[in-house]
Amino acid sequence: MRFSSPVDRVLAGWFAGMLCALLLALGALALINRTVYDPAGQVRQYFQALREGDGSRALGILDAQVPQGVAPAGQGEAKKPAPDAALMDGQALKNSVADLKDLDVRTTSISEDGEHASVTADYELAGQRQSTEFHLHRVGSHWGVFDRWHIDRGSLPTVQVSSPTATTATVNNVKVGLTHGTGQFVTFYPGVYKSTYVSSLYEAPEQQVAVTAADQRDQKLSLQLEPSSSAQNAITYQIASHLDSCATQDTLYPAGCPFEYPFTGRVQGDVSWAITEYPKPKPTVGPEGNWLLPESRGKAKISFTELDLLTGQTRQLTEEVPFTYRASVSTDNEQVKVTPQQ
Repeated sequence: MRFSSPVDRVLAGWFAGMLCALLLALGALALINRTVYDPAGQVRQYFQALREGDGSRALGILDAQVPQGVAPAGQGEAKKPAPDAALMDGQALKNSVADLKDLDVRTTSISEDGEHASVTADYELAGQRQSTEFHLHRVGSHWGVFDRWHIDRGSLPTVQVSSPTATTATVNNVKVGLTHGTGQFVTFYPGVYKSTYVSSLYEAPEQQVAVTAADQRDQKLSLQLEPSSSAQNAITYQIASHLDSCATQDTLYPAGCPFEYPFTGRVQGDVSWAITEYPKPKPTVGPEGNWLLPESRGKAKISFTELDLLTGQTRQLTEEVPFTYRASVSTDNEQVKVTPQQ
């Protein structure tokens, strides 16, 4: 085509430029629709909310139901307490995905009618490769241009934390309450939930569980309470103090003590005791929270002068005396007490 005037050429250039701009705009809109407003984009936003510890935003994106209290069998309308939401926001939520890495979110399928889609998230969690699938449905568009996708509604998983006699525990570095030694907590997924317990009297080795899907119900973290280091030190100190007190008694048969020295001869002068090997029992905590202190062995040394009544001669006698130490342990909220037993 030949243009007969400069004006025609300008109009033709303007039209060609507008056409190119329109094509570029349409291409950009299509690209944004595929990368930002595609089904995987919604899942990426959900993971970002988890990383930020924004539980409200994550719950809105996931559109999930929070489990409610349920009626126990045979108890009519009576309900168990609703699961606790303490792990659904803030630092506890951030910590649940703190070691999630190598995240790859991709749309794996879209239905023929374009109304339903599946998105797979692959990632490493707690040192293992994991995968979580999300199902979505289209709910219209933004400004008639960009698709809007929502994750299909489901119910959130729960984690149960139990610890005999404890009223609290620590989950993902956040202290949570326990009722009669048990707590049920609503969680997002995926995530790792780590629980431990530390007090002046007790401690429990860390337990963890990985939650990767919505249908994981009542994942359990059972904390086994053990005497804390400070409690064990207190027990060791009290035993040593008791035995040191026994060793000050100037007698063959120290009162209230686990050792003695039967002797039928005559003792001249003082009797001296010394503890040469202190018992080191290892206390444990029973299933009901009761403390158990096993029998333990120790050694004492006795020294005194023996008088021979027939000859009047004396000799220094020194003997090692093995003994068994028995005691019970009781506690209050902050202290441990050892009660020796004969």
